[in-house]
Amino acid sequence: MGLGDFLKDQFIDVIEFVDDSPEKLLVSKFARKGDEIKQGARLVVRNGQAAVFVHRGIIADVFGPGNYKLNTGNLPLLSALAALPTLFNSAIKSDLYFINTTQYINNRWGTKNPIIKRDPEMGIVRITSFGTFSFKVNNPEIFMTEMFGARSLNMTQDIVEYLTSFVGESIAQCLGESEQSIIDLATHYRQLSSMITPYVNEKANALGFEVTSATIENIGLPLEVEKLIDEQSGIGLAARDMDTFVQYQAARAIRDVAKQPGGMAGIGAGLGVGRMVSEVMSEALEPRTRKSAAKKNEAAARPKESVADQLIKYKDLLDKGILTQEEFDEVKRMLLKEI
Repeated sequence: MGLGDFLKDQFIDVIEFVDDSPEKLLVSKFARKGDEIKQGARLVVRNGQAAVFVHRGIIADVFGPGNYKLNTGNLPLLSALAALPTLFNSAIKSDLYFINTTQYINNRWGTKNPIIKRDPEMGIVRITSFGTFSFKVNNPEIFMTEMFGARSLNMTQDIVEYLTSFVGESIAQCLGESEQSIIDLATHYRQLSSMITPYVNEKANALGFEVTSATIENIGLPLEVEKLIDEQSGIGLAARDMDTFVQYQAARAIRDVAKQPGGMAGIGAGLGVGRMVSEVMSEALEPRTRKSAAKKNEAAARPKESVADQLIKYKDLLDKGILTQEEFDEVKRMLLKEI
């Protein structure tokens, strides 16, 4: 080290931090030999930063964006803790940390375990959910005390992972306590997200950070529950349009029987099951009145549908997503075989 560098190090000290890393650092410690801060040192805190002085594990002075000449006037707590001379004539030893106060966006959260929820329509159900959230440090002093100090989270990745688990846990609790039905929750993601943010921040603010946004991308149910919902949809379809439901049952029967030993040999039995189910549901759904009997007689008197007409109806089920392409192709093959 030359004489010029030595004098510069002793009398002109500019303390600042510029983050040129690919990923933004949340906390960066100022590195200087012996951690000494010289008399009259200048502290430069850029926009989106805060500077925190820590003396022997105790949070002292905190600086927001600006340009400061360090002395006992603007370092009152540190001066008292270190018993500095009034004129700040000697170097002091202290840890200095730069905190990034800009937003960290697009952080993923998810429920580690299914959430047990009492649903007003389906009873007790298990749900899973995931989405994204953004956060920023809004109180550097509390953040350094609660997160960096008490929890010994020193690396940016460790801190973000903790916050991710914290946000996921808070959102899971919010979903579990919600009195809305699962169906209503799944159709109001945006509205639910706006309600969740204040809920999460009740706990986040106590850790020195703020969740600026929390979005839900999906709320899922167990496969067996989804199957029950599909069955209920089928029953609703039957109540509105029995003819369509008969075709639906027949197509499902073809698919299921084709998977069994004997394959397509049982297709006729499968179609019979479909018709039998539809007849039972018809009797349950339609009151036994003269009007109902007249409808049945009228239906019996109608000429049998042509293959083309049947194909058109099955094609309509395909377009609506009720049948898969494979199921439609199988039904089409069977109908054309009868010609």
